[in-house]
Amino acid sequence: MIRNLASLALVAAGTSIAAAVPAAANDWAGPYIGIGGGYGMTNTRTNAFITDFLDEAVTSKSGQAGNGGFLTLSAGYDHALFGPLVVGVFVDYDFSNIDTGFSSLLAAETGHFKVGDQLSVGGRVGYLVAPTTLFFSTFGYAHSDPSDMTINYNGSKLRADLGSFNGYFLGSGVETLIGNGFSLKAEYRYTSMQAENADFGFGPIAVTNGVKPQIQTIRMSLNYRFGDGKKDVVDNSIPPITSSWTGPYIGVGTGYSVAQKREDFGPNAGPFNNPVSNDGGFISASVGYDYQFRQRFVAGAFADADFSNLHYSDTNSADDGTEFWSSRGGFKNILMVGGRLGYLTAPDTLLFVSGGYANAGLGETLLTVNISDPPVSGVLYDAKRLSGAFIGAGIETKIWDSLSLKAEYRYIDLESATLEPFPAHIDPDIQMGRLSLNWRP
Repeated sequence: MIRNLASLALVAAGTSIAAAVPAAANDWAGPYIGIGGGYGMTNTRTNAFITDFLDEAVTSKSGQAGNGGFLTLSAGYDHALFGPLVVGVFVDYDFSNIDTGFSSLLAAETGHFKVGDQLSVGGRVGYLVAPTTLFFSTFGYAHSDPSDMTINYNGSKLRADLGSFNGYFLGSGVETLIGNGFSLKAEYRYTSMQAENADFGFGPIAVTNGVKPQIQTIRMSLNYRFGDGKKDVVDNSIPPITSSWTGPYIGVGTGYSVAQKREDFGPNAGPFNNPVSNDGGFISASVGYDYQFRQRFVAGAFADADFSNLHYSDTNSADDGTEFWSSRGGFKNILMVGGRLGYLTAPDTLLFVSGGYANAGLGETLLTVNISDPPVSGVLYDAKRLSGAFIGAGIETKIWDSLSLKAEYRYIDLESATLEPFPAHIDPDIQMGRLSLNWRP
């Protein structure tokens, strides 16, 4: 995974090393086409029930985990409004391979399902923070091709057709012109699909319903913009930035993270041994120092502290809502120290790759059993801080000489660990999209 992300970052950096030309208003208007790719993680919520056990016992999980890459093709049309505002419509088609592990403890089921290739149709609203750099938000309709679910139940392999999923997406990103009609776009996107049913046709046993995928992707694409044929000069209401990037800075920001960890409780644990997904937002504080050299290159070092709570829950209950047992846990605050290397596509716009050391806090995972009298609650495994490494890529644009806006994607690969007292062996990783505002004195 680190190798794939590093390759993507190098491609992005290499693509940006082109002769940037002054932007014209028509550069942000008219049709465009694009090709790219990315990486996605699913956090699928499921409800499974068994009709011959305790009058339809129900197990609900908020974090069935999956991940995989995709290739995307896109086409769109943008229109430059007054001043720095840009609006547009677009269509994307993702050829995806995102595989999700599935487990249901009541029926001792384990299995897999894939979210099929995805079509997204939507719009975007953007703001030119610099003549060559557009920050934007996206929204629209999402549809995935039919998906199959396969489970292993008591030595038998059962298959169900989930059908297609429909839902919506929200996203945000940044696009920068790199010259000769080309632009480079990076976007974080959250997609929520409606719940679908899967009936395995196995009599009264092992019927699964309420499969609801939530997909979070980071995507990068190279676009060719045809323009609208006009010769308009750039909107001069956006002043050019000429100050150096050399010097210290501090920043505050926010973002969203998805964590996945493979839990292994031993060879006899059955469906307990499966990936689980945690997700949640965070706020971030950062400090760093950059040094500009050879006119277009910037190198720097930084430290970030993310105050986060990536939660997870697993509940088993009767169909009347009576809870049998549940478990809850998640990741807490994350610290990162690293460096970055960037290329200035314009004096005010920096494309960069980043990497370094990461340390994340895994909170206690608590187990509550209500079928005993009295109910019992205890620690499934203890809290622990885990070390690892991260790699990322992003873009930073100066709004004024002393204020800049930065958007970045990071992937964190944490060390595997054995946790007590159960014990459990875990192997976690985290992906995050982050947006920060930085001040340079």
